[in-house]
Amino acid sequence: MRNAESQVEIICDSERFRALRDEWDDLWVRASGQYHESFLTCWQSWLDIAKPRGSKLRCIVARKDGRLVMVWPLARSTHAMWKILRPLGPEAADYTTILLEPGANARALTRQAWNAALTLCGADVIQLPYFSSRTELHMLVSEERHHVFGDARQASVARLTAEADWSSFCRSLGTLSGKKPGALERRLAKQGTVNARLLSPDDVEENAKLVEWTLLRKREWASRVDKRGAWLYSSRYRDFLVSLLNAQERKPIARLCLITVNGEPVATTIVGIGQSSIKGIITGFDERYAKFSPGQLVVEYMVKWAFDNHFDFDFGVGTESFKTYWSRDNTVTVASAQIAASAWGCVAFRAKELVGNDSGGLARLWHIALGEKLEEMRTAMRAKSNGKALGAADGDGAGPMRQNVHERRS
Repeated sequence: MRNAESQVEIICDSERFRALRDEWDDLWVRASGQYHESFLTCWQSWLDIAKPRGSKLRCIVARKDGRLVMVWPLARSTHAMWKILRPLGPEAADYTTILLEPGANARALTRQAWNAALTLCGADVIQLPYFSSRTELHMLVSEERHHVFGDARQASVARLTAEADWSSFCRSLGTLSGKKPGALERRLAKQGTVNARLLSPDDVEENAKLVEWTLLRKREWASRVDKRGAWLYSSRYRDFLVSLLNAQERKPIARLCLITVNGEPVATTIVGIGQSSIKGIITGFDERYAKFSPGQLVVEYMVKWAFDNHFDFDFGVGTESFKTYWSRDNTVTVASAQIAASAWGCVAFRAKELVGNDSGGLARLWHIALGEKLEEMRTAMRAKSNGKALGAADGDGAGPMRQNVHERRS
């Protein structure tokens, strides 16, 4: 079925998802897509992370006059008794964005995507990490009755494509840790022969070894500063990074930069490559060289590489000094959110309050949960008896679902 705007479809099957590649790649190029919006990044996220844990694909797409104009790849997983929907990705401080056709009605397409996520994906709770406060999606989430926003954060972007030349740009920066660009390399060179190298997808074994090295160094750092994320200790995340770095594509989707002193690794950084920007993914360094700031140096190398190749540099979320330095305080505000998409999802929202406030909370939680779940089941059974296809998205291996997504309910 079609409405005045476009046809919405939910892709639930891996083969149909993979069959989108050519159309998706074309849209990604037209839209100057970001690294995390590429088909390859999402496909590897599915193969290496979401699928092994038993998640279900829920990729929302829209076409107008047969042309793909919107892609929002999501995955649904089960946690305890709840079905959780979130963007398909490596789940490591990822952005939430929707890939949209340039010049299309972004507001209408975003509303269609959001309504489809709420009503067609069979979720109880929708989790959206890090999306801009300036977007239509942020406004739609804010209008939902049951939603919770996390604290606002800052994401930094260096607009390198607007700079005339590297020397002028560096002069405008001031100092980082008391050093101008180039000074860190000269200081480190006093310890031995410094070499910087950007690995290619042909460096299959070295990429894999250096991913392991990077993760180990990052874990050591996380332990020192007490900042730990589950992704950092995940073998699936390691596999995801290796898969991206070794992907034999016409244009690489990720690259690893290595700095060595006398042939030994002292710092690495991995970046994802979009159409007009690169995204910092993870950096690791040898603590023995900490006083020489090798982590900052390897980032400096990649900023220069981005400049030379006409990319902006997205440093992601965080207030680390090197991010604000290279971006010259060019930041956007992002926030994460959770939204209840069903009555059962509302129970999940209440659980923390009920259990946390008093010892009788857990008993009341089960009382509420049982009552609301039974009512939800009764509603589904009545709908089924009337010949309606409620909950079609819940079946494994379900085919594509189509529905006209109208203006959001009040």
